[in-house]
Amino acid sequence: MNHVDVKWKEGSVALCSDTKGNEMLCDWDSDNSLSPVQIMVQMVGVCSMAEVVVGMKEREFDSLKVGIDYERNNENPRYVTKMNLIFKLNTDLKWEKFIRRLIAQTFDKYCSVASTISGVTEITWELELN
Repeated sequence: MNHVDVKWKEGSVALCSDTKGNEMLCDWDSDNSLSPVQIMVQMVGVCSMAEVVVGMKEREFDSLKVGIDYERNNENPRYVTKMNLIFKLNTDLKWEKFIRRLIAQTFDKYCSVASTISGVTEITWELELN
């Protein structure tokens, strides 16, 4: 079993850590820090991005950015109902079909973060190649 800790620091700030000593602050009530929902949404982006980077292996690309638009339920609990990831990749256009297949596989079977919320959140994606 894996283990992480969340420790209340003060006010609305929590310190998130793992057993290796990695730490991240989270503030659930401030515009000066990422909120728990923003972090969760971004982790879908990181998880799916990792699969694309690994999948590209020897294929050349020099930048990858994932923008994420998302909507939340209007009433409590304000869970994420929809998210759309926009993959912006700077690479040769000849890789488009391959990259689309990589991204589709990411959400079908590899991204554990997306799989965790998939029963509640509708996840879509787009690809922009430069």
